[in-house]
Amino acid sequence: MKLAHEVAVMAEQCSAVGRAGVVCAAAPLAAQAGVAALRDGGNAYDAAVAAALAETVLLPPKCGFGGDLIAIRLAAGAREPDALLAVGGAPAGLADVARAGSWRDVGPMSVGPPAAAHGYAELAALGRLGRARLAAPAIALADDGFPWAAVCTRLAEQAAGLVREMNPDGAVYYPGGEPIAPGSLTRLPGLAAVLREFVELGGALMDGDVGDAVVRAVRARSGVLTHADFAFARAEWAPCATGTVATTEGDRTTWATPAPTHGPSLLEVAGSLRPGGSQAELVTAVLRAIASRRETLADPSGTSMVSAADADGNVVVIVHSNSFPRFGSGIIVPEYSLTLANRAGRGFTPEVGHRNFPVAGRRPATTLHAWAVAGVDGAPRFLGATPGGANQMPWNAQTIARIAAGVTHPGEHVASPIWEWLPDDDGLRIEAGFSTDEVTGLHAVATRSIDAARWACKSAQQVVRVPRGDEFWSAAADPRTVGLALGV
Repeated sequence: MKLAHEVAVMAEQCSAVGRAGVVCAAAPLAAQAGVAALRDGGNAYDAAVAAALAETVLLPPKCGFGGDLIAIRLAAGAREPDALLAVGGAPAGLADVARAGSWRDVGPMSVGPPAAAHGYAELAALGRLGRARLAAPAIALADDGFPWAAVCTRLAEQAAGLVREMNPDGAVYYPGGEPIAPGSLTRLPGLAAVLREFVELGGALMDGDVGDAVVRAVRARSGVLTHADFAFARAEWAPCATGTVATTEGDRTTWATPAPTHGPSLLEVAGSLRPGGSQAELVTAVLRAIASRRETLADPSGTSMVSAADADGNVVVIVHSNSFPRFGSGIIVPEYSLTLANRAGRGFTPEVGHRNFPVAGRRPATTLHAWAVAGVDGAPRFLGATPGGANQMPWNAQTIARIAAGVTHPGEHVASPIWEWLPDDDGLRIEAGFSTDEVTGLHAVATRSIDAARWACKSAQQVVRVPRGDEFWSAAADPRTVGLALGV
């Protein structure tokens, strides 16, 4: 099938190939940090962690040590991927908050024990370079300064009221009470201090001064988080959930991060697809999967991701998040410029007896997830994910549908037009670029539909293709959110 001109052009612009590996990130400077790690002799884990740590500085409204992390990885020589879950469990006092009817999905009661440090440390331990080398680019950015991203300004504008409420004495991300302007030279020495402590303590970061400051900030606002609750934050490897998808070349195995992520929802959709199926059929399948998990849907925004592969055959995709709304709970720890996520507030269901009730230590449901799809040989051929909160699963489902239809170019996956689910009423926002018949079908199944400009949705899809034979590594990063893919 001949690609539309704008898709073909953008597919090449947002793609990268490399014999020694590839790196993708949502922030270009982060992708460069990952590539530098590969060139210094590191592997995919080194590259992904270096890029992710850089993003904790470059994109602090979206991700960082105050949040959580999930990952999917394909180890060199493996025939199937596995998953890493670093999502903090419920604080011991949160159930009483729910029973008392004091629940709020932002603010001090919404803060659980951050688990991101455990995730970064677990992945760094699989690398060759060590935490000090991997954190060095991020520390340099925080100390020396970097240009503030336009996406961070936009997110700061959206979260201004909440951040002002939670930080009445002001916050570093709102100098003079206003969001930092795009392109402004920004230094964040507090985050540099967090990174230096991470180099020393690794996954035990919250056992030191940073953890003391986090508890102090939450308790000062009458939250329930305690030092003892940090025991509920850990990183655990787990088998992926598995399924199949029917493709033009037969059924393929699909993998996704398991519950409490929304990976199983994605596999449910993939299992119902047929090659050549319509966009309307895909919407119906997505809405059916959403309906079955509607009570636990969460995290409409506030997430980023990186991915990397190396010459040995390792691939890792990381999704790390401060959760919704953009600055998570709204609490920023002043000593460290650290944004605290609200995974507990957004991810649990405050209904006594519900299976997603915040029992002490239980991990909350999260829309974070990553996936892989096999090739004709049965081994993983594509791996990927996207930030996007409640639209992560719909956007990932559209990518898997394109794989089922025979699309093999990572750039085409991220450059093709997409539609976005509107949670309030199951409506759709539909980018320009679909055929007339596809648009007609989408309008027919939507309760409400909005025709949007090309690239209007906020997807940040990344797709890595595992080479076969003499192929190069190939990857792409979504052009909608200034992502960058680089090859080595």
